[in-house]
Amino acid sequence: MNKQVKLVVMFAVVLLLQNCTSNDREIIIDNPPPSGDYANGIFVLNEGGYTYSNASVSFIDNSGQVYNNVFYGVNGRKLGDVAQSMAFYGDKAYILVNNSNTIEVVNRYTFELITTIENDILTPRYMTFDGAKGFITNWGDPADTTDDYVAVLDTETNAIISTIPVAEGPDGILNNNGTLYVAHYGGWGYGNTISVLDAVNETVTASIDVSDMPGSMVTHNNDLYVICAGKEDYTGAETLGGLYKINMATNQVTDQIIFADGVHPDYLEINNNLLLYTLNRDVYKVDLNDFRLPATPLFTTSTQNLGVLYGFTIINETIYIADAKDFVSNGDVLVYNLQGDFQENYNVKLIPNGFYNNN
Repeated sequence: MNKQVKLVVMFAVVLLLQNCTSNDREIIIDNPPPSGDYANGIFVLNEGGYTYSNASVSFIDNSGQVYNNVFYGVNGRKLGDVAQSMAFYGDKAYILVNNSNTIEVVNRYTFELITTIENDILTPRYMTFDGAKGFITNWGDPADTTDDYVAVLDTETNAIISTIPVAEGPDGILNNNGTLYVAHYGGWGYGNTISVLDAVNETVTASIDVSDMPGSMVTHNNDLYVICAGKEDYTGAETLGGLYKINMATNQVTDQIIFADGVHPDYLEINNNLLLYTLNRDVYKVDLNDFRLPATPLFTTSTQNLGVLYGFTIINETIYIADAKDFVSNGDVLVYNLQGDFQENYNVKLIPNGFYNNN
């Protein structure tokens, strides 16, 4: 699933889906994908319903044409249960399928299946690369706080060659010149650290304390910025969210913004000297030259009647927002310019959660 905090919602959705007909959960090629040409456009990962194995991939080409169910259309089989994230390496795309405990490896330009990685993959989350190695965060058994790890992949053989034990709930992972930063969102618990890993030696070298539930991370010059949601009220132990600036040479927090009671930010992106983050259905910006919270949002999605903001990415000076609707209906992609002006709406599949530029 896209965020640990959504687990309660997702389990409720499972009950709702019991009332859906079997046709609601079938893979239907309503617009056949183009033949072997995904080189110019954006992939949208659709999570699908938890336990229903109806995850999918959509493709929006540069003309604005949407092609749904790309993986199924090319390979003739389902992608699996809960598509979590995607990562590119050379001409390969790695699709991490969370509840299936698999990684589907496809050619990123034809989407033809290369192989399925299953060994040493357990509840995979996100992936990055350093040299010829891939690094994959795994929750392991989410109910076990001691079995979490980062799996190390040989990109030539697509085999897992080692694992690095880490604290509970490794989630987002970011590579900065061979130093890996892992945000511990917390699995089914609640994390509040960033692990620092040496990609060459495959060891944990440091741990950085932040607020509860660190999520998105971005870099600017020599600084790492991390947004932390904080525990929400429903946990019974609500904590404050925060935005942290960390010097990557020293791994020390050099500045921080603490959010007010009851304010729980989510996704974080960067564009030039601006940090953009989401809060509920709104998008805010922080100027790196004036590191403080804005009084008002950059823009709101209320005019577009967004249901649940479930993904947020900036690609080529354009903002893409995933609308998961009610977690039962097919979702939408909302497109805005950097000033917050609405540009376009695209219909995709169930629970869109991420965008991946294949231009």
